[in-house]
Amino acid sequence: MSVYVVTDSTSDIPREIAEAHGITVVPLGVTFGAESFRDGVDLHPDDFFARLQEAKALPTTSQPPPALFEHAYEHLATRGEVVSVHLSHKFSGTVESARSAAAKVAADRISVVDSGSVSMGLGLCVIAAGARAQAGGTRGEVVAAAESVASRLHVAVAFETLEYLRRGGRIGRAQAFVGGLLRVKPILTVRDGEAFPLSRARSRRKAIDELAALAEKFERVDDIVVCYTTTRDDAEELAARVRSRHGGAAVAVGQFGSVLGVYGGPGMLGIAVVESAGEG
Repeated sequence: MSVYVVTDSTSDIPREIAEAHGITVVPLGVTFGAESFRDGVDLHPDDFFARLQEAKALPTTSQPPPALFEHAYEHLATRGEVVSVHLSHKFSGTVESARSAAAKVAADRISVVDSGSVSMGLGLCVIAAGARAQAGGTRGEVVAAAESVASRLHVAVAFETLEYLRRGGRIGRAQAFVGGLLRVKPILTVRDGEAFPLSRARSRRKAIDELAALAEKFERVDDIVVCYTTTRDDAEELAARVRSRHGGAAVAVGQFGSVLGVYGGPGMLGIAVVESAGEG
């Protein structure tokens, strides 16, 4: 029986990669005042960030209603089984919407996975699941592929400011970083599905050094992704540095989508590393 993979738009997977791996992406919502958009569908990230910097009020985000997941599941469950992989429940209620829809449509044919991560971290879990599904894996094997990546995943994100996280109410355990940060670049990690302080860099250059160090400490890695909101040149520089350290290994460069952009703001730069099994 075929297995199909579903995720949400905070995975920030480029459309062509999602299509190549047969992944269905359910969009979250982003609202500027009276205007609502579907993340990754109606508003290109570059347009979003230009608009964000001009906005007087922070835009809001919304999780997909269960009906959107139901529509996706009903279509796919008639053809096989489904593995639905989503961002941490500590960041959003999206995974609960997915579980509610799965229980209503076909609980015996749909597995919902909380990745414990978001954006590039979530995306790596989803791509691993999609690859295993395309290789003929069972539903259990596809779930295991996503969970294996999640267990070996290391994420670090450098911010120009935590103001967007603070205003959006998503700062979590990183609250300790608020205050007295006018001259430093805060760097956060994701642990146990939540944002935690990692370090403080005194400059943008030091922040890039800190992100590179995350990848450089592992002798062997399976995947590396660098993501940015508005500073592609910095992302390309970081990717080239990490690529050189790992003998020319492939390092993907992507852009954070609008939902993450609401909370990260301009200048956010991040890296996700999947250490090879047995490395740690």
